[in-house]
Amino acid sequence: MRVINVIAFIVSFGWACCLHAQPLAFITNQGDDSVSVIDTETNQIIKTIKVGHRPAGVVVSNDSQRVYVSNPESKNISVIDVNSLTSIASIPVGSGPVAIEISPDDKHVYVADWYDDSIYVIDTKTLGVIRQLAVGDSPSGLAVDPNGLFLYVANRDDNTIMIINLINYNIVNTITVGKAPFGLALNQARQQLYSANVQSGDVSVVDLSRQKTIHHIKVGTFPYAIVIDDDRLFVSNQRSNSVSMIDLNKMKTTETIDVGEYPEGVDLHPDKPLLYVANWFDNLVSVIDTNTLDVVDEIETEDGCRAYGRFIANQ
Repeated sequence: MRVINVIAFIVSFGWACCLHAQPLAFITNQGDDSVSVIDTETNQIIKTIKVGHRPAGVVVSNDSQRVYVSNPESKNISVIDVNSLTSIASIPVGSGPVAIEISPDDKHVYVADWYDDSIYVIDTKTLGVIRQLAVGDSPSGLAVDPNGLFLYVANRDDNTIMIINLINYNIVNTITVGKAPFGLALNQARQQLYSANVQSGDVSVVDLSRQKTIHHIKVGTFPYAIVIDDDRLFVSNQRSNSVSMIDLNKMKTTETIDVGEYPEGVDLHPDKPLLYVANWFDNLVSVIDTNTLDVVDEIETEDGCRAYGRFIANQ
C-alpha cells in the first residue's frame, strides 16, 4: 500500500509540475474586467482572472513569474502571480494607464498614462510608484532596450517618439514619425525602432544610430501593435481586420492575413511558429502559423479582448 501511495504521489506531483510547462498567454478582456489565461499547448483557456476596471495593457515579466495589467478606468495596475494564477496586488497609478513595459532585470515597470502625459516608474519589489516622467501628448506605446539603458515612448498626439535615458531619466531626443504613433517594437540587431502609426496607415522605421526616421511602410487601416519575427514585422490593423507582414529586407508589406474584427494585441510563441492576435470586437484570439501565414486556430475569450503588450510567458 505504501508503494502505491508513493507512486500516486509521484504521478500527481509530476502532473502538477507540468501544469504550467507550456507558455501561457494572458489576454486582457476590457469588457469583462478579466484576463483569460491560454495554455498554448492546447490553445484552451485554463482560467479567467478578475483584475481592475477595463483592463487593456499587459506585460509578462522576463522571468515569467508575474504579469502586470493596466486598468485605465480603475487607475491601477493589477499584479498576477503566474504560478498560482491569481491577482496578488493592485498598484494605484495616474489617471489613465494603458501601455506597460518592464525592465530587462524585472526591477521596474514602466506605465504610459494617456491622460497625465507621463510615464510612471514602479518598483516591482515594493510595488509602489517611485518616479513620474513628463513626456509628450497622449503616450501610447513603450519599448525598452535589452540593456535597460533607454526607454522609447510613442506620443500619439505629438507624432513623435521620445528616447529616455534610464540612468538619469533625461530625455535624450525626440524623433518625428508618422501620424499618431501607437505600438512600438525595437530591433536591436538592426538598430531600428518601428512605430505603428494609426492615422497615417503606415509603420515608421527609425534608425537609432542616426536617431532619425528613414522609412515609412504602408500597411492596413489603423495599424496598432507590432511584433518582430527575425526579418519580418507583423502589424495588427484595427479597421482592416487584418495583420500585415513586412519584409524588413525589402522594407515593404508583402502579405496581408485576414483575422477577426478589430485586431489589437499581437505576440509570438517563444518556441513555435505561431502568432497570437487578440481581436477586440470578436472576443476572439486568432492563431496564425507564421510559416504558412494561415489562421490555424481561434480561441474564444471573454468580452473585449485587447492584450496590448507582451502577453505570452517565455517558460
